[in-house]
Amino acid sequence: MVKEKSKTKTILLILLCLALLAAIAYVVATSSTAQKPTLPAVTPRPTAEVVVREKTVEKIVETEKRITSDVIQDGLNDMGFLLTEEYCFTEVVSFSSIKKLLGIEWKFTESSFLASYDGVVEAGIDCSKIKVEKDDESKEIVVTLPPAEARPASIDPNSLIVYSEKEGTGNHISIEDYNNSLIELENAAEQKAIARGVLDRANENAQHIIRGVVGSLVDLSEYRLTFRTLPEKEES
Repeated sequence: MVKEKSKTKTILLILLCLALLAAIAYVVATSSTAQKPTLPAVTPRPTAEVVVREKTVEKIVETEKRITSDVIQDGLNDMGFLLTEEYCFTEVVSFSSIKKLLGIEWKFTESSFLASYDGVVEAGIDCSKIKVEKDDESKEIVVTLPPAEARPASIDPNSLIVYSEKEGTGNHISIEDYNNSLIELENAAEQKAIARGVLDRANENAQHIIRGVVGSLVDLSEYRLTFRTLPEKEES
């Protein structure tokens, strides 16, 4: 009887210990869940790409601050004479010469020729005369250009086509006769090119080219680029 009571007491003690352990485990589990700290929001650090881009922008800004009027002007002046337009032509040249004796023209001495040449008249501006003003506060760049100039006509000697040629008695056609005719042709071609707007187109094309050059040095989305062309009387 005593043994049975002792055995029963031992079993109850074991059950009590198990219940106590279960209660402790439950308390620990709920406590850790309830008191779990809230983690602060993490601000992502900038990636390497973002950092590089920011540094690149800063570098560009600093570089543009160093691009002064003199830097732009020196770069343009170094371009020399900038050919920006050409006028191609085919001109006919004629020559006639007849000798006189005692104020009378002798028909049998008449010499003449009729020929044509191809050539070109080139026009452009002298970049050494360009002036540049850059205002970083108003964000404006003013480029003053000299007026466009036409170069003397260039004749292609291989393009010569002779339509007719006649040599009179004792009146041979000389090289000088041909050369004098070419000089007249060149002058006529240059004047015709100017009359047909070669200088106006040269000015327009020069502005387009120079805009590209300035745009390679300065961000033209930040600056307003203005052109001014001096009339010939103001050119210095």
